[in-house]
Order: sequence, then C-alpha cells, then structure tokens
Amino acid sequence: MKLSKKYLILLSLISSLVGLALIYIATINLEPKQIAISEISADMEGRKISTTGYLVNKKEHKDGHLFLTVSDDKAEIQVVLFSDLMKSLSQIGITPDNFKLNVKIAVKGILENYKGRLEIIPKSLNDIKILGD
Repeated sequence: MKLSKKYLILLSLISSLVGLALIYIATINLEPKQIAISEISADMEGRKISTTGYLVNKKEHKDGHLFLTVSDDKAEIQVVLFSDLMKSLSQIGITPDNFKLNVKIAVKGILENYKGRLEIIPKSLNDIKILGD
C-alpha cells in the first residue's frame, strides 16, 4: 500500500497536533510534588511547588495584598496573596481574619525570587487551604 506524500504530511501534522494537545493537558493537570519548606531551594525558581506549614506571621498591605510567613519548624517562606486572589477568596467567605497565627495551611504556587528572598505565589482559589490547628 503506497501512501501519497500529501496524505503522509497531513497524517504527520495531525499526529503532532494531537501529541502537543495531550502534553498541554497533562501539564495543566499535573499536581506538584509535596515538598517540605526546608527543602525549597533557589534552583526550583519558576516551578510550581506545594508545601504545608504553620502561619507564623501575616501582614496586610494597604492595596489588599496579604503577606504570610509559613514555617515547618526548620525554615520559613513567604507566601504572597495578591489583591486579585484576595478578592476572589473574599467572594467565597475567606478574609485575612481567617488566616490566624499558628494555623496549618497548605499552599501551591510558583516559586519566585523577590529581592533575594524566595516566595510562593498562589494563582488560584485551590492553591491555598486553611487546614486548621
């Protein structure tokens, strides 16, 4: 069975597009591996990470941002909830008052470096959870 050149090119193009679509879907649905705060390092910058810890400090910014410091007893990391995420959280009843000191939280987000300090930037409502005491 001999296939025409046009047919082979079309088949190759369709296969490539399907493959790219599957890779895209897989990367969207992949959950980052849970990592201890003390194991987070600068070489992870730009990657989505997931961690849990206890809230040891919080600071509200006048523009609506909320800065959380989360600790696992060995290390601390800053978690920045920008005002757009805080607005979304408030629509489901979560305000800065819900983030109480010493409460355990789970956070997923992009690890970024701001002025030499690593911080996690959650992007969606599902990226931050208050787990309790």
